[in-house]
Amino acid sequence: MPSIALYYPWMHFQDDNWLKLALLTWGRIVRMRPGRVEDRDRELVRQLRAETDFIVEAAPSPTVLTTVAEKFTEIIDTDPHRIVERYGLRDSFREEFYPSPHDPRYSTDWLGYEPPVPQGTWDMVRSVYMLRMHTGGNDSKMATDLSEKLVGMGLAEPSGGPWVLMHPKLGSIYLAVLTDVMARSEMLSPATDDPRIHKAVGALDQLTNLLLDDHARVLAVEHAESAYMHVALRTVIEPEKLAEVPVAKLIRFREAHRDELAAFHEHVASLTTELQAIAEVENLEVASAHLKSLYESETRPQLNELRRALRAQGIESSAGTLVQKVNLNAAAGTLLGSVAAAGGQLAVASAAVAVTLVPYIAGKVEARRQQVGASPVAYLLAADRELSGRTLLGALQRRTHGR
Repeated sequence: MPSIALYYPWMHFQDDNWLKLALLTWGRIVRMRPGRVEDRDRELVRQLRAETDFIVEAAPSPTVLTTVAEKFTEIIDTDPHRIVERYGLRDSFREEFYPSPHDPRYSTDWLGYEPPVPQGTWDMVRSVYMLRMHTGGNDSKMATDLSEKLVGMGLAEPSGGPWVLMHPKLGSIYLAVLTDVMARSEMLSPATDDPRIHKAVGALDQLTNLLLDDHARVLAVEHAESAYMHVALRTVIEPEKLAEVPVAKLIRFREAHRDELAAFHEHVASLTTELQAIAEVENLEVASAHLKSLYESETRPQLNELRRALRAQGIESSAGTLVQKVNLNAAAGTLLGSVAAAGGQLAVASAAVAVTLVPYIAGKVEARRQQVGASPVAYLLAADRELSGRTLLGALQRRTHGR
């Protein structure tokens, strides 16, 4: 799977906890935010931008914009009256925001309905909320020919400078298709923190259905590999625990465990057949259940085996601190023998301990390093020990109190 994600559909991230998981999942994440747009990023995003190379700002290439424009133009020209009837900015437009609860076209389950504040605007005349699309300059999200065509047909209207206003449903479908084409072109993996949006993967191929079919097929899981990684991370780091982890600590963790993350990506890639099947599921609850079952059958056993192997070596790691359970019998003739040979003289005995015990511990530490390095799930073990808040002392206390 590509190690770089493409965030969509909006210009600003909506969910801090999702972004923290993304930081632990992806090498980098690209987003399409025009440079002239007002910076409404929250503190977490600004810190990541200032201290890491995780967030990359990029615009769609002219080739991508042309591909999307040609596809939209082809479909619009096939049945222009129907498209205008659905998405035209007419006076009756506002009626669509007060639909009958019995009208399936406007079910609250419809994905991709309304843009967030940073990418929308309230039309005081129509009393509706519309999506603003950036259409000019080097960081445009829409080809000029297409924006002019939409304006000419009453499907969009100028909104000052390089912006046009669009029906939020039409705009969200456009952004999904734009993401799909850009992801294919730039070897990126679409990722979103907004479940209301149409899924981007395959959006170009099913554009006709998205525009004209009220029951277009929308898959529950956008990107099965990243969804699986999120399930695994949420299992070892409860969401409430992750919310409490300072971003500085996440940044340090990310830098310290890049190799383990790469190995875990390879482990997930080995599950491609199973994940591709899950990606075809349309029900979110069912897809989530499949992902959890796959984790329990394929990944958790390896994680448990790694823990058992480390315990067998007499080594535990908690919150980044190595704890050595020294087996004195294993160090036979070293620690105890040295003290006896020193005739009980502590100063001499201490020197003997340094000579005999330290190499013993060093050997154990090296054995642990090799054991962890050979495991494809070592990244999850590190996340469990360093980010979950479960310390060795806490585990002992829970056992003491029967928890």
